[in-house]
Amino acid sequence: MPKPFPNPAKSKSETCCDFWQSLVKKIYAQNADAIFTHKRDVLAAFKRLQKARPDYGFEISYKQESKGYRDCDKSQVICLRKSLSCAASIEFLVDCDAKYLSIRFSHIDAGNFNVPYERCWCNLDATLENLVKFVDEFPNYNEQSSRIIMEIEKEQKLKEIAQNTIRAMVSNIMNSTKHQWKLFESENSFLLEVAFDKGYTIQMSFDIQNYLERIPALQNVLEQTENFLKEIPFPISIKALDNRRL
Repeated sequence: MPKPFPNPAKSKSETCCDFWQSLVKKIYAQNADAIFTHKRDVLAAFKRLQKARPDYGFEISYKQESKGYRDCDKSQVICLRKSLSCAASIEFLVDCDAKYLSIRFSHIDAGNFNVPYERCWCNLDATLENLVKFVDEFPNYNEQSSRIIMEIEKEQKLKEIAQNTIRAMVSNIMNSTKHQWKLFESENSFLLEVAFDKGYTIQMSFDIQNYLERIPALQNVLEQTENFLKEIPFPISIKALDNRRL
């Protein structure tokens, strides 16, 4: 039995984005008693971290962040930025005039995303400690992300091989028969429609999980069906029963 393939609904970037978002969200430390309201307090905390970790390369800056559609709908935020590699970076943005802060993460495989948080429920010092831990663990996280990409690419390749095999095997068998046939393809399965005498048409499905079992039996199924149709004295209708309803 071939190995089941993952849900194709999500792309590689979406899967990696989910992976990184779950990690970035853990950076925030909740504490209802730790409310910071002044820019000077935030700036002081950033500078303490920068001084305590001079080799980390944290950069402090001010940015204009849009809060609406108009140019005037902007506020000044304090930004703590760290380049994690040539392909990734993280920014901790604090808007002291509003009620939120945000972590902005960028990764070559996951794209860009923001994780916002209510400022009044955040322990700033503990969050910055978690940020340092995230930076320390980034090489391990990045290795896990790379393995996710490799596994998805491997599964996609196996799926492509299975699809090509189904097309080739079904075509080879059907072209050796006298029947008219069509092969319809969807995301993970194929539907084979075969026309017989007396106006009968049968349908069979093959997918990337069952094709190794079903296709070898195809020739025998066609012969049995043809013999059966020759023996019936009048037209009948045949429908496959859904076993889940039994």
